[in-house]
Amino acid sequence: MRVIIAAAGHQRKWGGYLGVPSHLAPLADGTPLLHRTIRQALTLTGDVHLTTPDLPAYELPAGLHPDVAGVTRHLRHEDYTSEYPSTRDLWSTTGRTVLMLGDTYFSDEAIAAIGATDRRDYIVFGRYEGSQITGTPYGEIFAVSWWPEHHDLLDRALASLASVRRVGATKRPEGWLLLRSIQGTPLAKHRVTRRHFVEIDDATDDWDFPADYDRHPATPAVGEPVHG
Repeated sequence: MRVIIAAAGHQRKWGGYLGVPSHLAPLADGTPLLHRTIRQALTLTGDVHLTTPDLPAYELPAGLHPDVAGVTRHLRHEDYTSEYPSTRDLWSTTGRTVLMLGDTYFSDEAIAAIGATDRRDYIVFGRYEGSQITGTPYGEIFAVSWWPEHHDLLDRALASLASVRRVGATKRPEGWLLLRSIQGTPLAKHRVTRRHFVEIDDATDDWDFPADYDRHPATPAVGEPVHG
């Protein structure tokens, strides 16, 4: 299994909140979010790759984890439509690829579910609707999994979606559009199929906006970290 943690995306929604990128926002114990995610990824595999901007803040401390020296960091710029094309050269050609979003807080239970769901299909790990734990009012995608035989399918779907977005037909998030394209469901309909979607409905959540961070129970803004 290869895990790719995508932490090179633009920060327009985050807006420089706290003076750090959302990927490095501190948890209640002071740990940067990304450092926690890297430690979690290393419980799944030693084949961990990280995409980041070329900024010193993203350099990994030697004491982060005994195996942190094996984490490969790849520098990326903001000229990609999403995490999918920005990591295309890193997709595994021999086994399973797991793409994790770097601005997501993952519970340990979510990490276990991602590691255990190894069926050979395109799988999205996310929450279909809003969260009753964090108060986030919308569904989110946290991670995605696929195998080498899905690369051509993904390439074709991404190319098709790029054309749709270029003509301004939609501005919806590419992750949801890609899922709908692969499912064969309408791009404008928020719908998932059991074949391609694993529901994660706990404290796992994406920190796109400062408000997402402030209301999360694992951050200093609220109090004590939740279990996991």
